[in-house]
Amino acid sequence: MLEIPWGELGPGAALEHFCLNRDHNQLPEIIPPLPRGQSGKLAFSYSGLHSGVERYITARGGDLDVPTKLALARAFQTAAVSQLEEKVILALHWCQKNGVVIRDIVVSGGVASNKFLRQR
Repeated sequence: MLEIPWGELGPGAALEHFCLNRDHNQLPEIIPPLPRGQSGKLAFSYSGLHSGVERYITARGGDLDVPTKLALARAFQTAAVSQLEEKVILALHWCQKNGVVIRDIVVSGGVASNKFLRQR
């Protein structure tokens, strides 16, 4: 929806690369918080996040300038990572409550290479 070029990257890597764009440090407006799906539950849903981005773009006539696309991309990445963080914390609390000992957590796949996530 943001028309971010993928090139040889996948969509997640392209989003991360776009979010790292330093040419537009002055963002045009504050992007409202995007919805976090299944809050408080051990379940994932990115459909609300996707719909939030779609509604934002549609409300502005579908034509966004690069700084607005950048702000929206950063808001999306932040919301997606926040959901992952919440689910890990919920899972750890569930394990503790149910006597499951956790010694290690492994993050794998393409998402694991996201620098924003790794810094968190």
